[in-house]
Amino acid sequence: MKFRFSKNSRKSGSQGAGFRDGPNTKGGRVVSFLFGIPFFGMGFFFCWIGALNPILKSTASSDWPEVPCTITVSEVESHSGSDGTTYSINIEFSYLYGTENYTGGSYNFNTFNSSGYDGKKEVVDRYPVGSEATCMVNPDDPEEAILSRKMPGIVFFIVPFTSIFMFVGLGAMLAGLGLLPKKWKDKVHTRHKPVESAGEGAATLKPAAGGLGKFLGMLFVCLFWNGIVSVFLLAAVEGFQKDSPEWFLTVFLIPFVVIGLGMVWGVIYFLLALRNPQLTFSISEARPALGQKLQLNWKTNKSLKNVEKLCIFLEGMESATYRRGTNSVTDTCIFHRTTLFESDAPGTQNRGALELKVPDDSMHSFDGGNNKIQWRLRVDGSIRRWPDINQNYPFTVRPGN
Repeated sequence: MKFRFSKNSRKSGSQGAGFRDGPNTKGGRVVSFLFGIPFFGMGFFFCWIGALNPILKSTASSDWPEVPCTITVSEVESHSGSDGTTYSINIEFSYLYGTENYTGGSYNFNTFNSSGYDGKKEVVDRYPVGSEATCMVNPDDPEEAILSRKMPGIVFFIVPFTSIFMFVGLGAMLAGLGLLPKKWKDKVHTRHKPVESAGEGAATLKPAAGGLGKFLGMLFVCLFWNGIVSVFLLAAVEGFQKDSPEWFLTVFLIPFVVIGLGMVWGVIYFLLALRNPQLTFSISEARPALGQKLQLNWKTNKSLKNVEKLCIFLEGMESATYRRGTNSVTDTCIFHRTTLFESDAPGTQNRGALELKVPDDSMHSFDGGNNKIQWRLRVDGSIRRWPDINQNYPFTVRPGN
């Protein structure tokens, strides 16, 4: 079911618009999909090298032949970083496999450093230099050999840790492809949500999303993302400092660092936007009916002297969700727009009173699950070299009498 009101828009002096992909539909899905790729990629990459590959190697090594070996290197290596010092077991040995002599190998399949010096020192003490031991050799690659096929304990930490990234990334990508349920929060969904028939008197309208909420949300995501990326970035920097750069890790981290810098800019943007003037609307009827005239008073919490242009619109918006192949697609349409206030020099006033009429030949607020009709006041304010004012104040419109 779709409603089209281009005819009504012309009657009301509005600027009607055909259906288009709204900011939170096609474009939002693309952003969601692209955002999910690095999350999933990062989680899978580190899950593979830190957990999945060691697990597979440990399982496969059960069939590796055992040969005697002589320990040539046995020490606990320390690795300093901004988060403290971590340690790793460095054990090498020489062994004969077939007719060839080999030197190298490792203690087990662990590829990550970790804290806890004493446990690693105990392992090193069991294999002093010059002692004899038994190692397992990969018959397909005799240069690969280990002393212990036991699964590294750090695997049980890496799997749940990296799974968070993979689940977040996978969820974002599925949302971008339109493959997630439309509303996970709705345990019981009513097909047609009725609109109450009675008004509620005067009310103050609140913006759909506050500036502080946007800032805190972006700050949390930025800290979470960059906090994780910084761990691996420091490891890459440390490699360059030791003249042994890890080029694969460096190249792999580039897109994650770029995204992190973009998030830092987003935090700065929303922080600056907190200083913007905030408009407050008082409306004579909280739930007006179609055709009803309203008194609208507005005021700002600070001067508008830096605002070059301020506009206040009354907008009616329809959204329709439908299936396109295997994807769920949502289109939006601004079917009614009336300019209530427009000024190129708003700094001369910080309050105002308006009279508006909700179009009587339009559509009331409606929530039918896949189809919605929403009404709102929209405020656009242009500020040179500063984040613009862009806020929506939703309200409910009842059917006419």
